[in-house]
Amino acid sequence: MSPSASFSAASPNSADSNRRALLLLAALLLVSVVMAFVTTNTYDSGDSIKHYLFARYAFQYPMNYMDSWAKPLFTLLASPAAQAGFIGMKLFQCAIVALSAWCAYVVARTLRLPAPELSILFAYASPDYFIIQFSGLTEPLFGLILVASVALLLTGRAGWSAALITWLPFVRSEGFILIGLWVVYFLWRRQWRYLPLLVLGYAVYSAVGAVVLGEPGWVFGHNPYATKSVYGHGEWDHFVFSLPGLLGWVVLFLAVVGGVRMTLDLLDPERRQRRLFSAELLLVYGNICVFIAAHTIFWGAGLFNSFGMTRVLDVTVPLFAVVALNGLTWLVQLGKTPAAQRRIRIGWVAAAVVFLFLGTRQGFRWRRDFTRPPDQEVAENAAAWIRKTYGEGTRPLAYEFPYVAVATHNNFFDPNEHPVLQGHGDRLDEVPVGTLVVWDDWFSRTEGYVQLPMLRNDARFREMWRDAQPRNRYHPERDTTQIIVFERVR
Repeated sequence: MSPSASFSAASPNSADSNRRALLLLAALLLVSVVMAFVTTNTYDSGDSIKHYLFARYAFQYPMNYMDSWAKPLFTLLASPAAQAGFIGMKLFQCAIVALSAWCAYVVARTLRLPAPELSILFAYASPDYFIIQFSGLTEPLFGLILVASVALLLTGRAGWSAALITWLPFVRSEGFILIGLWVVYFLWRRQWRYLPLLVLGYAVYSAVGAVVLGEPGWVFGHNPYATKSVYGHGEWDHFVFSLPGLLGWVVLFLAVVGGVRMTLDLLDPERRQRRLFSAELLLVYGNICVFIAAHTIFWGAGLFNSFGMTRVLDVTVPLFAVVALNGLTWLVQLGKTPAAQRRIRIGWVAAAVVFLFLGTRQGFRWRRDFTRPPDQEVAENAAAWIRKTYGEGTRPLAYEFPYVAVATHNNFFDPNEHPVLQGHGDRLDEVPVGTLVVWDDWFSRTEGYVQLPMLRNDARFREMWRDAQPRNRYHPERDTTQIIVFERVR
């Protein structure tokens, strides 16, 4: 990827580039903040809400900070913002994405790519990455730690890079895999003194676990992911073919061109000798390839409870933005004059932005991406009926659908307010009399193992209310999402 000397000479003045980058980032951050208040979508209704709930109630239930599924570092950093409600979580994510885009710019500037500020634009122009800002998910923070660690190493702060990347597994478990690339890099460069820093995060959290839980080995001992996935497995090409929805076709094309250019650089002995080549190869391109390959294996082989969620690839978007800029740099060389090169650059940048608003499946669609999804609308209707019929907070609520906690203001972690809903064995016996069971047709079945006939055929539960809406607004004939409220009467 390292550009030629002529391109290095053409690199913009650093102060001018920084000014343009700051102005661009400020404008895009403003757009994100406005959208955080406008959108009623939360990206998904499961993990996005559940991570928010762990952060929201962490002050009240401090053991949330040690929950392996919720991810300790994410909960720690997100919990102050979450006290302001879900809007606080969204604003926290907007700040994380802005910092990630800035780190992508630092990486591009350090690699002396022309117009490095465009890496900021390419990050925001990746549709799925823009939308995930308005969630409670862990991917943005993971992506920030990843790209910030790359930026630190490229700018000569290898020790700080090692110290930062070591916290990655406490945001998402795949971090243990990517730390391996830092091990390879330090061994390759014979920078032995930094290797001990790569266990800093593990050592700290193991010590905390020893004090709080009495289990120094809790990091692995409390692993919430079964080796054999309960969700089965999928196609091996699933994640590769999800990239257009992640990046959009324009940014993806530029990234492919950037990948081809890096491959050619790899075959050139002279370019392989450049100072930052090994770091660039392993930590920009290597992180992307290893992360996609790991999830491909997990989903294809049915490992570690992989559900084939393509959103996990959002962690790579800030690095993809740098790769896309590298591809644009190569395409710009097709221009024979500075004016022609400028037109090529403007044309591709305009295409990346315009593509988002063409209404394609890979771009933005207002109702799909920025309005409350049907399953949450049904939950809100159920909450309104419960308030009208019983009053708010007067009955325990048993449910598996996390958004019910938000819609009803139910304390997700209080067993008196939220008794367990499980269909295994005789667990329904544990639901107290007077409890309202909020049964939905996804989480109750897949997470609670409570099938609808179990409740309808049990005389202890009386059906009180139901509602359903098309799950896909664009194809209402395909499927519905429904909620049925039962009351345990005896």
